[in-house]
Amino acid sequence: MRTSISGSNKAPSPVSDPVAAELASYNHAFTELELPWQWDAATLLELKSLAGDSDLVGTYVERKQAHLLRAYEKAFLGELVRSARERYRNTHAALS
Repeated sequence: MRTSISGSNKAPSPVSDPVAAELASYNHAFTELELPWQWDAATLLELKSLAGDSDLVGTYVERKQAHLLRAYEKAFLGELVRSARERYRNTHAALS
């Protein structure tokens, strides 16, 4: 089951678009970590309006996946996603 804050299911723009590239890195990280999340541009922009760039995953978890906070610390989840995103970006930078 995929979850998002907004109900939009629009396909992201080409990866050359910075928002689409950021979404691709988040969504790849979620897949790698076997998290059933899929963000769209509206979700990303909403999270940025709430948390800036500092704690998007933590804000998402608090708002939409709060049950996870019974087992994991918000910072731990954020670090897992950050590491997976970094691996994704490094792999794609090497392929470019």
